[in-house]
Parts: sequence; C-alpha cells; structure tokens
Amino acid sequence: MQRERRLKNLMNDVEELLDELRTETNPEIQELRRRIEDAIGDTKRAIAGQGPSAAARIGQYASSVDGYITGYPRLAFITGAVIFGSIGYLTGMARRATQ
Repeated sequence: MQRERRLKNLMNDVEELLDELRTETNPEIQELRRRIEDAIGDTKRAIAGQGPSAAARIGQYASSVDGYITGYPRLAFITGAVIFGSIGYLTGMARRATQ
C-alpha cells in the first residue's frame, strides 16, 4: 500500500514538472513530454488493474525511452538531469517539511 502511494506521489511530482515544460517549444522536449504522459497514463491504468500487466507496460515504456535516448542522447541526458534533480529537490523539501 505504501509502495503504491509513493508511486502515485512520484507520478504527481513528474506531472507538475511536465506542466512547467508545457510552454517549451522545442519539438524534442514536446515529444519527451508526450511519451512521459503516455507512460504515466499506462502506469495509472496498470495500478487500477486495467489493460496489460504493469510489467508489459513498463517494458513498452523502457523501449520508447531507449529509442529517445539513442536518437537524442544529449537532450535526453539534460532532460533526465532536470527531471531527477527536481524530484530530488522536491523530496528534500518534503522531508524538511515533515521534520
């Protein structure tokens, strides 16, 4: 139960970050946003018990991310650094708020 709650919190954080990138006009970033949004939707359906298994969806997502990284390695690295850096920052803020 706690694992599912943490996953939902992570998805909410990522959705907030995607909202911040909504005004970005770079087509590669827009494509990355679309893929991440698709993966979040698939994950939510898997948690709810709809559609293919979670393992199958995660495999599909990993395949699409692999294609993106292969096609745009520098942009993928920068985007990953921004997203995971922001998640780390938000996690630190949340931990400080609860202490």
